[in-house]
Amino acid sequence: MILSVSLNFDSDSSPEQNKTISMLDASIISLIALCGAAFFGLQGSISLAVRHHLVRELQQRSACDRVAHSKEANIANIPVAYGAVIFYGLVLFLLFRGMNQPEIPLFWLNSAMVAALIVTCYYAYVMFFRLNIVCMGCLRIYLANLMMAAALLAYQFN
Repeated sequence: MILSVSLNFDSDSSPEQNKTISMLDASIISLIALCGAAFFGLQGSISLAVRHHLVRELQQRSACDRVAHSKEANIANIPVAYGAVIFYGLVLFLLFRGMNQPEIPLFWLNSAMVAALIVTCYYAYVMFFRLNIVCMGCLRIYLANLMMAAALLAYQFN
């Protein structure tokens, strides 16, 4: 599903046109929130990826270090944080590509968000119930995913 929004600036605007303008404003605010949450998640995932790389030489001290040392932090010997960096880069790419086009690829954004929410739920379960750890970096990523999902829903229902 691809959504396009057109705007007609006419001096004699009808109430229907004003409604379109206000919907556009809400859509733009939702996209800005989605982009901000994606940058928030990208910065957090880069931080976790660097921490994961550096923790190999350090002793396990903080909760984040213990999470990075756990077997659940890797999928096929690739740190999950690296996948998060790719995910946020993909979301930002789709959003910035949509700025130059009249359409935003909602199918790909929705698919990516569903996958991200499933992964978020699984890793929150692992962190809280299997490892019994509270990692603030991981919580930041979970928060970014929830904010992105809320912003995407707000965009679609405007």
